[in-house]
Amino acid sequence: MRTIAVRMALAEVRANPRRIVAVVLAIMISVGYLAASATVLASESATMDRSVIARTAKADVVVTLTADDPALLQRVRGIDGVASADLSYLSRGRVTGSSEWVQQQSVPDNPALRWTDLAQGAWPQGPDEIALGTVTAKQLNLAVGAEITINDANSSATLRVTGLTNEGDSLLSGLAQSSFVAPAFYTGSASIRTSLQTEILVIGTGAAGPERLAERIEQVAGGNRVETSSAFTQRKMSEQTNGVFLFQLLLLVFGAIALLVGGIMIVNTFLILVTQRRRQIGLLRALGASNAQIRWGLFVEATAIGLIGSTLGLVLGIGVSAIVAYHLGQVLTVPAGQVAAVALVGVVLAVLSVVVPARRAIRIPPLEALRPVADRQTERRTSRTRAVLSAILMLTGLAGIWLGTGDTPFALLLSVAGLLVFAVGLLAATGVYLPVLLNAATGLLARLGPTARLAANNTTRNPGRAAATGAALIVAVGIVVTLQVGAASMKATATANLSHRFPVDVTVSLFDGALPPGTAQKIAAIPGITSIRELRSTRVDANGKNLRILGVPGVNDNQVLADPYLKLTSVTLTGKTGSATLPAKSDYLAPADTLIVSSAMLSKLDNAAAVGTVWASTASNVDITGLRSQLRALVAPITGAEVGGGLSAKAGYAEFLDRLLMLTTMLLAVAVLIALTGVGNTLGLSVLERTRESALLRALGMQRSSLRTMLAIEAVLLSTAGTAVGIAAGTFFGWIGTQAISKELNFTAPTFAMSLPQTATVAAIAVIAGVISSVLPARRAARSTPIAALTPE
Repeated sequence: MRTIAVRMALAEVRANPRRIVAVVLAIMISVGYLAASATVLASESATMDRSVIARTAKADVVVTLTADDPALLQRVRGIDGVASADLSYLSRGRVTGSSEWVQQQSVPDNPALRWTDLAQGAWPQGPDEIALGTVTAKQLNLAVGAEITINDANSSATLRVTGLTNEGDSLLSGLAQSSFVAPAFYTGSASIRTSLQTEILVIGTGAAGPERLAERIEQVAGGNRVETSSAFTQRKMSEQTNGVFLFQLLLLVFGAIALLVGGIMIVNTFLILVTQRRRQIGLLRALGASNAQIRWGLFVEATAIGLIGSTLGLVLGIGVSAIVAYHLGQVLTVPAGQVAAVALVGVVLAVLSVVVPARRAIRIPPLEALRPVADRQTERRTSRTRAVLSAILMLTGLAGIWLGTGDTPFALLLSVAGLLVFAVGLLAATGVYLPVLLNAATGLLARLGPTARLAANNTTRNPGRAAATGAALIVAVGIVVTLQVGAASMKATATANLSHRFPVDVTVSLFDGALPPGTAQKIAAIPGITSIRELRSTRVDANGKNLRILGVPGVNDNQVLADPYLKLTSVTLTGKTGSATLPAKSDYLAPADTLIVSSAMLSKLDNAAAVGTVWASTASNVDITGLRSQLRALVAPITGAEVGGGLSAKAGYAEFLDRLLMLTTMLLAVAVLIALTGVGNTLGLSVLERTRESALLRALGMQRSSLRTMLAIEAVLLSTAGTAVGIAAGTFFGWIGTQAISKELNFTAPTFAMSLPQTATVAAIAVIAGVISSVLPARRAARSTPIAALTPE
């Protein structure tokens, strides 16, 4: 008998392909969303990984120099099976005139080892040349032909920019500023630059495998470390943990959202299908089909639909990921295991989604199913089990959120899991609290005429139907508002923490001596600068160290402010005209290696101290790149002057958050599309279930326009109620998420922020989308003649 049920199910799919289009579309979008999330994030992670091991990726063997052996390179080149061996250097230096650091990597002489290509200009050839990454050049506001001075603890070098290299536009590109120099930068006769990490990159002739070649090299390597390129890569990847947890968390959150939204959409769509086939199922039952056969047939049909939708979803998701990877300059990486799991999830989701409709179908007696309409008493029955389960889920979710606020290594995961469980409980309880909101609207519409009153009453007559429509809107609005509140709050939190860590927007300092007269006025004239403060400075002996001190008005005369990393408790200051022993207070107002005292104390220590620093505040919407460029140009003629302050750090965080917001918006936009499509499906179900009711109203004299108006008012009420709950839930989720992520990033005092215009726009779009979704079902109901709708098939 199961064979017959399977044949009937597959015949139903072939005979009525239009019926399954909505379900296939829902599964395709959900699976595509999951596949795209996994692939995009895996590609971003692979791009990060590539940046770590790019220098050695094209070599067969890597020799990491841990001991000084100048002759080692020649010995390696003389080994049988070695085609080439080149030194690779890595260092880091600070850009003169600013507080920014740039990493230098040597460009291999062998073009086969070059892991990136040029976007503009040429590779550096001499010790005084450099190529910058495109994003780095943009941040430093430098072009080909410009000069940049880089210094470290032992050296300073002024280099001419000869080219720009491709860095792509991935999520984290440019956060670590990179550059490329010629090997002569380290090996030239006049160079004193020290490489922080040096390797010999070996390419074999192919006569011996990498393992065999590594064994030969190890015999002459002395105390230096020899590894195949793959072993070197694995070691570096195991050491590279920054950012990986963030991407795993993003994948978890996006996957959960996709499952939640897709599940709601698919369940509602299957409800429509089963409702459409209500009389067909009743006829099969009357002809002797058993409950098991009906259930089995629906499961087979769901499996077939799930396979079709999952296959199309994988194609869609990977295709979208390829486009995104190309646009962002990522390494397209398809995680085979995750993608296979996603496909399986799509099929399982389809099968599980038919459980409720199948159970509903077999519980209806055959004669009842053959009636033109369903039993209203059955539809109105309140499920106490669902209410209790919803309450348990929400309480469990709140408990997880509360545990996530504690000092636990799993705080972030607990918060995310708690939010997810609470969201499921909130959606499961829509049939409880949504009718309460709709009842409140019923009283307001009672005076607007019979059509409006009838529409208001219709929304509360079937709590299950209202809950299905409301749940789709709650999800759609909720995830958008969550993203908006989370992004705004994270920006506000990051800005507040950076303002605490870098209280001064811009500093122009001369660490020994006085700034030229008129410097402060020139800084004040730069567009974007709102105020300036001139500060006197000098150098003193501080507990045996030669440090710089600033005199800042308003500071306690009997106290020294020091950067927390100095860990000072008290300090004895000895200047040119006096000395003092004062307690030290950790305060980020003090720059690194600089102490802050009151103006009076500075005068006591050096009564001839001159203005050596200018602090400046900037407008909130200042063009940071342009401002930094003008400041660098201003201090360039001043030997030893440096531009610093918190503006650069704030710009880096803002750029990272903007890119993260762009990525999440791209992924969540699909979820919103799924949810809004679900609204149209549930409204279609509402009209389908009330075919005879609508026909009876028409027979009693209701005009087509009035019927359409009634359905439109219902859509407005349901959309407004669902939108209101979605905004409230999204605000809560966004704020809790901000607190959890802030804790993970060691931010203090999370700051709540919300854009009311954006939220109002979301609400308006959701209500309008709900109304638009009612247009086609309303037209279908209005076009059906009363006689045709009331006549049994």
